[in-house]
Amino acid sequence: MVHSVTPVAAYPRLMPAPRSGLAPLLLLLLVALLAGCATSRGPDLAALYARAATSPSQPPVVVIPGLMGSTLVDERSGEEIWPGSLPALAFSDYARLARIGPEWESADGIRAGAVIREIGGVDIYGALLTTLEQAGRFREGRLGVPVVAGDRRRYYTLAYDWRQPNIVAVRQLHALIDRIRRDYGDPALRVDIIAHSNGGLIANYYLRYGPVDVLERPDPQPWDEGRRRVRRLAMLGTPNLGAVASLRRLMEGFRFNVRTVPVEALATFPTVFETLPHPLTRVVYDTAGEPLPLDLYDPTIWRDNRWSVFSPEVEARIVDTFGEGDAGQAVLAVLRADFDRHLRRAKRFNDALARPFPRGGLRVAAFGGDCEPTLAGAVLDVEDGRAVLAFRPQDVRSPRPGVDYAALLEAAGDGLVPRASQDAADFGFVPIGQSFFLCENHGRLLANRAFQNNLLNYLLRP
Repeated sequence: MVHSVTPVAAYPRLMPAPRSGLAPLLLLLLVALLAGCATSRGPDLAALYARAATSPSQPPVVVIPGLMGSTLVDERSGEEIWPGSLPALAFSDYARLARIGPEWESADGIRAGAVIREIGGVDIYGALLTTLEQAGRFREGRLGVPVVAGDRRRYYTLAYDWRQPNIVAVRQLHALIDRIRRDYGDPALRVDIIAHSNGGLIANYYLRYGPVDVLERPDPQPWDEGRRRVRRLAMLGTPNLGAVASLRRLMEGFRFNVRTVPVEALATFPTVFETLPHPLTRVVYDTAGEPLPLDLYDPTIWRDNRWSVFSPEVEARIVDTFGEGDAGQAVLAVLRADFDRHLRRAKRFNDALARPFPRGGLRVAAFGGDCEPTLAGAVLDVEDGRAVLAFRPQDVRSPRPGVDYAALLEAAGDGLVPRASQDAADFGFVPIGQSFFLCENHGRLLANRAFQNNLLNYLLRP
């Protein structure tokens, strides 16, 4: 239940970052999640697909990036807030990116700009888009510009504000496909979608429910239009069953060496909650290695155990920043009320994606990596009378003899998302017709030539 609080307009909307600075960490986080590398050597894709790339019947392609894969800009000045200039990456605390308050769709003066191609020479989505252009012979489409017969090979990118709940991006996707249909002069046109990481969750929801927010409905009804709007979906490293990495970040923040993106900043982004381990999975174990029926979407679990924004550590930082009086307590109350709401809606989001998928006329493929040890579980332990979660074998406070904690906490994956989450084969609620996995991590997958070869084969074959 969301508690009523004093209107958030009376308080700062943005959480100040710790003085250690978030910019280097956020860049490292972005690189860890998204970054590619220089295109590896491999087949001549332009030659391989020369004939297929001339087909006049090829539908347009929509590319949906993952979290932090779109720039964010100040609406008034046009200044790029994320990622900004190289000096900004080195020195900015990015405090403006945090969002606090009950109206998650309200404007805060920041909007999505464009999909990030590269940062300081580090590839993000540039290699993927270049391959579409050079080997697939797609040209970047401009909305509002009619597409004429004989020149119809276009791709479009969906830049979105990844701080907002996924339903906001879902509505953008719906509007984008509508606009593409008008530009093509074809009200029955279907598109292909390439969706990376969280982008796959956006596409998955859209195909099931369209632009309707069903998360407040007790019995959400499926939408039959998805298969009439999308021909093929390629999901790249998508956490269909969530990621334990999101749980860890809500518990500890994002740590790199001695610096941390704080919990109170990450907890203002609903998308972090929507990528928590799926309610149908059990990823928390006791010290004997037995799975626990722990509902990670129950706010009382977090509150009673004083985890995340309910912890003494976060409370102390909020009070230190905003004062010990009413101002500090009001900001803390808003932050915690938001946390409750994010959990509630995130559970409904994942429950909605576990319902039967509309069948017929739509192909879905999964691409990803499965060679890197990837966080896949946590151990519930006790320290000083307080329940804690351990995410590394060496962090288990009360280990039991003979229990292989590494096997509990790690699984094959891409370094961020386990393979079992990417293909969701054990549950079957994502109708993946084919899959392709290779030894590559979550970010570098996009620039991998073997992946690009298989992606083009999937998109361009009849």
